[in-house]
Amino acid sequence: MTEAELLIIGNGMACQRLLRELLHWPGRPKRIVILAAEDRPAYNRVLLSNLLSGEQADSAAELGGIDWYRQQGFELICGDAVIQLDAANKRVLCQSGQRYRYQQLVLACGADPIRPGYALNPQGELHHNISHFRNWQDLLQLRSASQHHQQAVVVGGGFLGLEAAAGLQQLGMQVRLIQRGASVLNRQLDRPAALMLQQALANKGIEIHTRSQLSRLSYRQGQLHSIRLHDGRRFEAQWLVLALGIRPATRLAQQAGLRVNRGICVNDKLQSSRPDIYALGECIEYQGETFGLLAPIQQQARVLAAVLCGQSDRYQPATICTQLKISGIAVSSCGDIAALSTDPSRSDHSQVYQDHQLGHYRRLWWKNQILQGAVLFGDTRLSPFYSDLIRSGQPYRGDSHSALFNPADQAA
Repeated sequence: MTEAELLIIGNGMACQRLLRELLHWPGRPKRIVILAAEDRPAYNRVLLSNLLSGEQADSAAELGGIDWYRQQGFELICGDAVIQLDAANKRVLCQSGQRYRYQQLVLACGADPIRPGYALNPQGELHHNISHFRNWQDLLQLRSASQHHQQAVVVGGGFLGLEAAAGLQQLGMQVRLIQRGASVLNRQLDRPAALMLQQALANKGIEIHTRSQLSRLSYRQGQLHSIRLHDGRRFEAQWLVLALGIRPATRLAQQAGLRVNRGICVNDKLQSSRPDIYALGECIEYQGETFGLLAPIQQQARVLAAVLCGQSDRYQPATICTQLKISGIAVSSCGDIAALSTDPSRSDHSQVYQDHQLGHYRRLWWKNQILQGAVLFGDTRLSPFYSDLIRSGQPYRGDSHSALFNPADQAA
């Protein structure tokens, strides 16, 4: 049995950031072992859509090869998933039969994609010609699909769904996107910005169907042939991409008797209900909140690295401003836009700037001169400024209209 001073289960972006943060601390644990279910070192999942579309080479997503781990003194075991966690005896069992004992354990298990019943066979596995878009294996599947099929349907209008649709469209496939809500990115964008994004994607050839739900799949000679929506509409489809959201991966934590709600419950030290087991990333729940974006996970890694090295740091979630590009279209979202768009009590007024010719849009929500949220489309240069204003929680000292414009707007 191998013994580690610190054992980390999972080798995604959360683990990689934690390792890099640990390098800053001379008092870090001496023997650090990482157990990874995937058969390759960590990579940047944010770039998967760029790799799918061919905008960047696969090497751009590498976060550290095998040699990097070895040079830093880390022991990385790839392609051997942990199947059992014995918290009472501080042991884990891997699929290969190898056992590890630990002094401290970090769960960085990530999250599992949601799988609707219509997509599963009797064995509980995905039917043929159906995939997600979350990992390297999904990337390889979609590349292959684009070479052998012409028509794809993406279910889900969040970040991953839009990125999958854009990537497949750029590879030459005819793509339809099915979104249950009234608009895409309905938690990040207000209705006008979402409609602008939908129109921009439609102009690029992606067909978007909102307020729609998939109800049935049809196969012909073992291959996916078409889909049917709840309203009776039928579309031909040779490949289906599921992007319906994620659930924190909690199986090992539940097995070990840790406190679990939607995710693995942790305190402000990222410590689970057992003092020797910590967790971070998509698998955790802190004060009722789960996390799927990179910025808060990076913050968690900084705190946890300090805690593991004997420091008294505390995790305090900060307002996060999300910026991304979908098929070259820049969008940004700061604050709880879903609540601001539906609950009038969250703000006392909002302001909108729109340049129809350039396709730029900004909306700010205020309450007592304190910025509560911001949505930007097309031109996102002011996003860091708005993020800092929201994070400060202080009244804006100038005329709130001045915050709506950047110097280029004022000159125009």
